[in-house]
Amino acid sequence: MSHTAKIEIKPRPGTNMIVICGECGRRTEHEVLTYVSSYDDFPDAGIYFADEFLTIQCRGCKTVSFCKRACGSEDVDPDGEPSTTLFPARIEGRPALNDVNHLPFELQKIYQESRSALMEGLKVLTGIGIRAIVETVCREKNSPGKKLEAQIEGLVTLNLITRTDAEILHDLRFMGNKAAHEVKTHSTLELNLAFDVVEHLLKAVYILPEQAKRLPSALRTGNSEDDAPW
Repeated sequence: MSHTAKIEIKPRPGTNMIVICGECGRRTEHEVLTYVSSYDDFPDAGIYFADEFLTIQCRGCKTVSFCKRACGSEDVDPDGEPSTTLFPARIEGRPALNDVNHLPFELQKIYQESRSALMEGLKVLTGIGIRAIVETVCREKNSPGKKLEAQIEGLVTLNLITRTDAEILHDLRFMGNKAAHEVKTHSTLELNLAFDVVEHLLKAVYILPEQAKRLPSALRTGNSEDDAPW
C-alpha cells in the first residue's frame, strides 16, 4: 500500500527559535517567517516521518536563512529533540569575514569556497582550500620563489608578514600537502584554528590596509590633537 505525505504550508508569525546565525556566528533568536511540514506514517510498522522546512530570520542582524527539522520517530535525539540542519551551514564562533570585498576577486572566491567546505564538514577539501588561499596570496603579491615554501619566506622579505607568521604558514602548508596528497582528514578543531590563521593573513595583507585608508589623515600620520604639545 502506497502512502502520500501530507503537506501543510502556512506562515508562523510570532514563532521564534534559537539557532546559530551564520552572520553573527553565535546562537541568536530567529523568527520563523514561513513553515512547511511534511508528514507520513506507517502504523503497521509503528514509525512515522515528519519534516519541517522553515524560513527563518535572525532578530539581531536580520539575515534570512533556511532550516530543516526532522521530527520523525527515527530522527529525534536521546533528549527527544528533532534533528536540525541549517542552510547555509554554519559553525558557532565562525562568523563571516568582514570587508571580504577588499580581497582580489580570485582570492574572494577561493576563501568563500574553502569556508563553505569548512561549514559543511568537508575536511579534506577544507585542508586543500587553506593551502590554496596561502598559495594565492603569495602569487598575487608576486612573492619570489618557485615553490610555496620559498614564497612564504618571500612574504617575510616583502614585509607583509612576520617571521612568526611564516612559521605558522609553513604548518598550514604541511596540512594542505597531507590533505591533497595523502587524503589526510584533520579534526574540526585543527581546521578551525587553521582558518583563524588564514583569516588573520587576509586581514593583515589586504583588509586592514584598506580600512586604514578610511582613517582621517591626521590619525594615519600620527599628528592628532592628542599628540600636540601643550
